[in-house]
Amino acid sequence: MSQNRKKRLAVGQSRRKPLSKTMLLPLPAISVRELVLHHHLALAAFRVGKGNGGLLVELVKALYMAWYLQEDGFGAAEHELYLEAERILDAASRNASDDIWLIEVADCPSITRILDLYEQQLSSAPVYVVNEARARLRRFGESDKRSPW
Repeated sequence: MSQNRKKRLAVGQSRRKPLSKTMLLPLPAISVRELVLHHHLALAAFRVGKGNGGLLVELVKALYMAWYLQEDGFGAAEHELYLEAERILDAASRNASDDIWLIEVADCPSITRILDLYEQQLSSAPVYVVNEARARLRRFGESDKRSPW
């Protein structure tokens, strides 16, 4: 019998191409800093009433990405923090209908904690995990679900 036969995959097993070194390492520090700076500037704009819809979307994405990365084992925050941050961002969205793009200063620490967690996650999670979380975020955005939890 020939030894060159292909092995059969077990049920639920897939032929996945081995991951490259780049995919196994975290994002480059400069990329993390740029992304996190963008999110903190978005929050700063909301703090002074100068937010907008695009910045709100970026903050919501950061919130949900932090959740997905936490589910994948990177970082930890209590579920209530996510709920509080979502409530704050929902309120900012509702107020936008009156052309008020504001997050109250008293509400900013919850968002800041999420952004700090997200920075830690991006600094430690391998690129392939971040990419999978982005794919989950995209699928969530295409669904009818209200939130990912």
